[in-house]
Amino acid sequence: MPDLAPVSPKALRLLFQEQQRFLNFFFDKLEYGPLEDFCKVCLACKGSILFTGVGKSGFIAQKISQTLVSTGTKAVFLNPTDALHGDLGIVCEDDVVVCVSKSGATEELLRLVPYAKAKGALLVSVACLAETKLEAMCDLAVHLPLERELCPFDLAPVTSTAIQMLFGDTIAIALMQAKNLTEDQYAMNHPAGRIGKRLVLRRGGAVMDLRVADLMNPAPRTCASDLKAVDAMLAMEMPPRKVTFLPVVDDGHLVGLVTLHALVSAGL
Repeated sequence: MPDLAPVSPKALRLLFQEQQRFLNFFFDKLEYGPLEDFCKVCLACKGSILFTGVGKSGFIAQKISQTLVSTGTKAVFLNPTDALHGDLGIVCEDDVVVCVSKSGATEELLRLVPYAKAKGALLVSVACLAETKLEAMCDLAVHLPLERELCPFDLAPVTSTAIQMLFGDTIAIALMQAKNLTEDQYAMNHPAGRIGKRLVLRRGGAVMDLRVADLMNPAPRTCASDLKAVDAMLAMEMPPRKVTFLPVVDDGHLVGLVTLHALVSAGL
């Protein structure tokens, strides 16, 4: 095993300063027109915004979709490999599919795009390189300027992933503001943990004094066990408010629970 060189404060400072310079390059070169177009597409989306990517970009795509969901935008992560083996069934013509890639040449995404487009979805390329094959195949392209990776070999995706995260999280807040999401609405998406506790404290602890009966819907939305799965999903989306689960009731008795997650996982 080779001898390990000490990591000095000076060396760390230089690395962070170099990373800052690479991020400044991103901010200096970023074009806001495509970002505005992307926000418009997301706001106009009547279905779901599906983020997909491979490797490190895939992890970032998952994180972006989770941030969007928690801030009031319907989004989900689509594994590109699984999509080509059945999960493509979740894609419909009202959806937006966002392909996150550093190179814009990821083979799995290039294979996925034609099939997603054939289902009527709008395709968006988000890549660090411009004028890529992925960009040419998609309806909209967002370029995230990258000078180089902080890695001394310019290989390990450390600066590119930071840029992707900046893009996704900032877009999530832009959509959150555009939808005028209130603090209470945001907190309702986070009933547990520190955010949930802050909601209780802000309301003077009144929530803790409520009874279940105070929160119940007098006429809950239910379905029968012989109802088709697609009809159950449609029932969840009925106005005045969408729900994510339905109690299954037969002859006045609760026999189960069907969730939106289960329906989506089944390919609807």
